[in-house]
Amino acid sequence: MSKPIQSALNVLAVLEVLATVQPAGLSEIARAADLPKTTVLRCLHTLSEAGWARLGEDRHAEWSLTNRALLTGMRAAPAGELAGMAGEEMGRVRDRIGETVHLMVRDGGEQIVVARADGVGAIRTYLPLGTRIPFHSSSSGRALLAALDPSEAEAILAEESAAPGFDRERVDAFVTAARAHGYSVNEGEWRDQVAGVGVPVLGASGELHGAMSVSLPVARLAEVGAEEIGRMLLEARARLAERLR
Repeated sequence: MSKPIQSALNVLAVLEVLATVQPAGLSEIARAADLPKTTVLRCLHTLSEAGWARLGEDRHAEWSLTNRALLTGMRAAPAGELAGMAGEEMGRVRDRIGETVHLMVRDGGEQIVVARADGVGAIRTYLPLGTRIPFHSSSSGRALLAALDPSEAEAILAEESAAPGFDRERVDAFVTAARAHGYSVNEGEWRDQVAGVGVPVLGASGELHGAMSVSLPVARLAEVGAEEIGRMLLEARARLAERLR
């Protein structure tokens, strides 16, 4: 077996670190990657030249990834196919309620936003593609926890138990309600004054593909009602399941 190219391994290591800590300066990236600054700087310039990373224009000179990493990953992974199939249903829900709809997929102990249908109201709540979201405090995360095997859900919550404001009893109550109603609710526990209603995305045979959620101001949730939003999402999920055979 031929030896790996060390410079390529270094570039990939920096790419993975940057995805976790961005935006970040050279020193922070070098510490996280456990590589010399000179090596990391060459890697960052290589990524920039290839269109995968960019340097901020402010005085802090912090690096971040471009959308190329997300788009390339989606083309190569099932998430891309799911996003394509879910787009129409997400648009339908958005058109009915006027609020932003997100699609998330699980990535190990995290969930990532892979698609979005932007709301049309004056006040919109949304997350950039590629955003990593906690499970315990988000509606999509609670929906996934309700659909996962209990041992998997327990492992995820154990990892998140040190998060500020983590309340296991409250999380368990929301997850239990999600199992009973088919949808989950976030009343502003993750982002202040931003609520959400989410459902797990299931295939025709019940396999778990991800989660779909509506994000909206807390006051708007009180106006429309979680039950009504949950009903829209469950109807959309049922139609989508027919395409996920």
